[in-house]
Amino acid sequence: GITIVTLTTRDKKETTFIENANQIILDAKNAYAEFIRNKKEDYIVVSDDGVGKGMCITIDGLKQNGFTENPYTNYDGYVVIEEYNDTYYYSLWLTNKELVIDGIESKKINDASSKNQLITEYNEEMYSSRVRTSFTGTTMSKGGTGTDSQTKRYQTKCISEKID
Repeated sequence: GITIVTLTTRDKKETTFIENANQIILDAKNAYAEFIRNKKEDYIVVSDDGVGKGMCITIDGLKQNGFTENPYTNYDGYVVIEEYNDTYYYSLWLTNKELVIDGIESKKINDASSKNQLITEYNEEMYSSRVRTSFTGTTMSKGGTGTDSQTKRYQTKCISEKID
């Protein structure tokens, strides 16, 4: 009985984590569209080759700028939005101090679980916040969009505060 309860509790935590991850990505999509619409292009960077562009926004950035009403207590992380030839890619780094998604594309999130190691247990020393201060593109294994994201790099600071 204890094993079943433990597995059920862990599965519920993962399900809630995935639901929140999907909502955070949706909030980031809305933020990106709003930044484009309001011509806040200082926060949208263009790749070295001029083809791609994108933005990075933290959970705090979503909260501070009114793109989410959920307080996401204990959540930390960011979404990286990449746009190439009118195709959008969203990658997520997220933790709730229990579970971690460390850089996977949004289309893989619904399939994420601890079983396939796309969700791991939180370890403060191992959880990386490197992209929060300086985003330098993603890779195929860390949320990337494949060769495009590896060759069309750009650098930006993640939005983590209120923007007027």
